[in-house]
Amino acid sequence: MNKAAEGRFDDIVPCTSCCLCFDAWSRTEPIYCQVNARAGRELELNIIPARQQKKVFVVGGGPGGVEAARVAGLRGHKVTLFEKSKRLGGALNAAGGPSVKDGVGYFRDYLIKQMRKEGIEIRLSTEVDNAIIEKERPDAVIVAIGATPIIPAIPGVTGKNVVIAADVMAGMKSVGNKVVIGGGGMVGCELADFLHEEKGKTDITILEMLPKVAIDVGPTLRWVVRKRLDEFKIKIKTNARVSEITAEGVKSVCGGATEVFEADTVVIAVGYEPSKKLVREIEGKAGVSVETVGDCDKIARIAEAVESGFRAALKL
Repeated sequence: MNKAAEGRFDDIVPCTSCCLCFDAWSRTEPIYCQVNARAGRELELNIIPARQQKKVFVVGGGPGGVEAARVAGLRGHKVTLFEKSKRLGGALNAAGGPSVKDGVGYFRDYLIKQMRKEGIEIRLSTEVDNAIIEKERPDAVIVAIGATPIIPAIPGVTGKNVVIAADVMAGMKSVGNKVVIGGGGMVGCELADFLHEEKGKTDITILEMLPKVAIDVGPTLRWVVRKRLDEFKIKIKTNARVSEITAEGVKSVCGGATEVFEADTVVIAVGYEPSKKLVREIEGKAGVSVETVGDCDKIARIAEAVESGFRAALKL
């Protein structure tokens, strides 16, 4: 309220309507928040000035990296953030693609503005390696380079008609009129919603190997996701294991029988694995402390990435 009264609207963290707070409440667990690591833990997670200023490198401009840089800057450290692409935001850029998740985009902008307020040096289009670390000799490195999409070993997965879900959500890849999505978790379901709502696609099929789709969506919002998929007439096939991708579409084993699903574009949405290459390269070699945050440490949600970035900055 004080921030609003003083006109400091940029300093108010925006709610992303993820409903993790309601999910926690429904399980009678302590409340926590996707965008504010201190929520419910205000006495535990305090931003106190550092005893000694350190030269800190943060590698990766996603939610975990930007939050780590922001909090480290608030504590008085001299921070440089490196991002190998031309744009900050990381996974938030894809996650905030659908209009129904515009709150994620607002949160990304909030984080970046807050980091810039702390005078953090930002180096875009810069990929960090051990040579840079050894040359510039930081006191600490926080690695937040995210994850890489899992590409299943399926015949035809490298075909020209196959794309990755995150690339489509971020606007880097386009799809045809008839789309098959391999993977019915949160990413696959949100992608189907996005393609119908934002791109006007009407022939979309989700293939999921488990008995249900959207099982990784919290209970408060899962029914909303399912309701929208039903309203958009998204075709869903569960207990379906993709066996081959061809130029014509997808072959899938469903209940012991093979079915063929025609597709102009096949989108892979089966998950991610942590990117560990940089950590292995610099850990123990450059004489600096190394912390990993976000998906490059453990695949999780935005909330966990933000919290891990916050906690890493408190350790400095």
